[in-house]
This record gives sequence, C-alpha cells and structure tokens, in this order.
Amino acid sequence: MKMKYLLGSCVLISCGFALSGCTAMQKPVVSSVAVQPSQISLDSTKMMAHLDAFQKIATSNGGNRAVGTAGGLASAQYILEQAKKAGLHAQMLPFENREKTVGQNIVIEIEGQSKDTAVIVGAHYDSVKMGPGINDNASGVAVLLALLQDYAKQKVKPKHTLYLAFWDSEEVGIAGSQTFVKSLSEKQLQGIQAYINVDMVGTKNPNIMIADGDHSSIAEMAAQFKANGLIQSDYQPILDSMSQLPKHPQDAALEQSMRQYFKTNNIQIKDDVTTLTASDTLPFLGKVPVTSLILFNEQMKGDELEFAPCYHKACDTIDSVDVNSLNLALNVIQHLLSDLNK
Repeated sequence: MKMKYLLGSCVLISCGFALSGCTAMQKPVVSSVAVQPSQISLDSTKMMAHLDAFQKIATSNGGNRAVGTAGGLASAQYILEQAKKAGLHAQMLPFENREKTVGQNIVIEIEGQSKDTAVIVGAHYDSVKMGPGINDNASGVAVLLALLQDYAKQKVKPKHTLYLAFWDSEEVGIAGSQTFVKSLSEKQLQGIQAYINVDMVGTKNPNIMIADGDHSSIAEMAAQFKANGLIQSDYQPILDSMSQLPKHPQDAALEQSMRQYFKTNNIQIKDDVTTLTASDTLPFLGKVPVTSLILFNEQMKGDELEFAPCYHKACDTIDSVDVNSLNLALNVIQHLLSDLNK
C-alpha cells in the first residue's frame, strides 16, 4: 500500500473473460477495535505458513520482495507453485512500470457457470525495498491463496468466473493493476460484477473500515472540518476533489454486503468510511463495482502517519501479523463472494 501523510488533515495518494494521480483523502479518525479471537482453522494455519514462506524469501534475498528483485521473482514463483499444486492454470502478464522495471502480474481463473461475467479479487505481492512486506502485503496474498485452495476443491462452479489477481509493482505507481485495467475492453469491464481488494489485512488490533460505497464520507468530512473551525475556502478544494472521484452505481451494494457481515457477527466498524485510493482499487474506481477491507492501526511517528506498526519498514515481518485479523479478512471476502454468487 502506497501512502504519504500531508498537513495533518488529509492523505495525498501518490475477454468472454479469457484473459490473453493523486487525490486528497480524509485522515481516518476511528477507535481501535479488537478482533475477537477465533478458532484457529486449517485455512488460518495455511495462511500463516504462506507468510512464513514469504518471510524466508525476503530474508534470503536482501530483506525485501520488491518488484524486479530476486525476492519479487521468488515471490511470483511461490504463487505459481501454489496454483500448480491446486491444479489451476496461472497466467503471467508482464508489464513495465514508470521506472522501466519489468513486473509480472499473475492471474488465476476459477471457471464459473458464466464465462461472460466475472468477479476479481486482487492483492499486490510486491513489497517496498525497505522491508519484507509481510503485512503489506503478503497478508493479502495469503488470503487469496486460501481462496485458491478452497475453490479448487469445490465441485460446484461459482455463478461468475472468479479471477484471483496477484498484482506486482503496487508500491511503484500502482502499476500492475493499472496496466491490467487498461488492457480490458469495454465489454469485459461491463461483465465484471465486482473488484474486491485485499491489502494490509494482518494488522494487530486494527481499526476496521470499509470502502465508502455510498459516498457518504464527503458530508462527514465537511462537518468535521467545520466543527474544527476551518474556513470553508481552505477545505472546499479537498471536498471537491473527493466528489470528483469516479463512482459506480453498484459500489453501495458491496458496502452494504460487507456491513451486513459485521452486523451479523456483532463486530463494530467505523460507520462513515472513506474511499481508499491508495491501493489497487484505484484503477477500477468508476469502471466496475469496487470494495475493499481496510485494517489499519494508525500511529503518528513524528510528522508522519504510520498506518500500521512497522509500515514500510524492515520490521514488517511475520511477527507484525495477527492470525485473527487474517481469519477475519478471509471470512469477509468469502461472505462477499457468497453474496455475489447468489
């Protein structure tokens, strides 16, 4: 996940279906919500094993898994090996990012009853060069690998064809997902029922936030600025920028589905949430229905906002990950997929 902190008030965010900018954003203000311990499932054990594998890859390759590095290439190879073990075909889609580094997106298809409609679940597998990136974002990759293994065993095909997308070079220009979206035709985009993004979902003691599908956060942001005594001319450009973010009519339905999961399971979340433009959701906004689960535990480090302990640092190791947060993320994504396939 790629972010910068700015001025204490906002964040500046730097086919069938056969697959052959900067925006101002409100700083989230929420109370930390403890994820309740859950029974350690087989999926949880496997997800932690995947994280251990990515940790060893980083340790053996200069401490990181960045795009174009030996650690990044080894991470891609590990994902390919998991697909092969599950009996699924993985497609490699190379591209070049803004630094002229070659990255590799990996897309795995779970055939559905319909080949004309699709759901995409995505997570970036590259890290920053400063660290191994186990929470950011081997955690999201582990969730996708758990989905891969579960769906490979199912005898009944899902209603929509499911694509599990492992993006490269998110940390450098959100390049992998941007390139992928640009390659899709209008017909392919119209067939996508949802893009679900999974990024930084291993955070301990997280604030649980969900993407703003009904776009209600702009009004809350305006009220917050006013309550803080800011002059409207100072904050209106931020509101204008937010209101111009691309929207899709079905974003709200995805938000409602996710909200229902937390209500049913008596888990408190932040009611007024902000659209996330800092990760691989960005290229999909307005083109297809989009949602994402956000697990942050924000702390100020000097004049910078750290979105989780050891964010973009060498200490973002497996020790920074909570298995209960991982399990929660997997359960939420499974709930969304179940709703979409009804």
